[in-house]
Amino acid sequence: MTLRLRLITSISLVAGLTLSACSDPEPTAAEAGQILKRHIDQTVQHAFGTDVEVTDPGGRDIPCGNDKYKRSYAVKARARVGSGDPEGITLALVGTLDAIADYRLVKAGMTPTYQQAVSDQYHTRIELSAPGKGRFEVRGETDCLS
Repeated sequence: MTLRLRLITSISLVAGLTLSACSDPEPTAAEAGQILKRHIDQTVQHAFGTDVEVTDPGGRDIPCGNDKYKRSYAVKARARVGSGDPEGITLALVGTLDAIADYRLVKAGMTPTYQQAVSDQYHTRIELSAPGKGRFEVRGETDCLS
């Protein structure tokens, strides 16, 4: 084999492996729903939530059309540390979620006591809010998936 032929073969092999590594299969709604639940539960736990109440247990497919479905999950809790200031609670929730997984904040329409975070990697959207002193809610849903 000539040096040029080996180089072309090596480049083709590397390019093929790189492309195959980048095309991870899309998760199912059930798989993304389990990730969503885990991220929300971890956020609440690490933000020192207490008296946690599951307000949407999820676990069921919600039709989106075209044989696609999404999953949802939501909890509410009391903050057991800090002054209970809603803006501080929301900031703590955002920081906690950021430490758990790769999410980006949605900029439009957000307030100091209501934030949305989206993960393209996990196909999930999570809403973080503190509707009153010492209280917070975390809810989310998956993208429409197979």
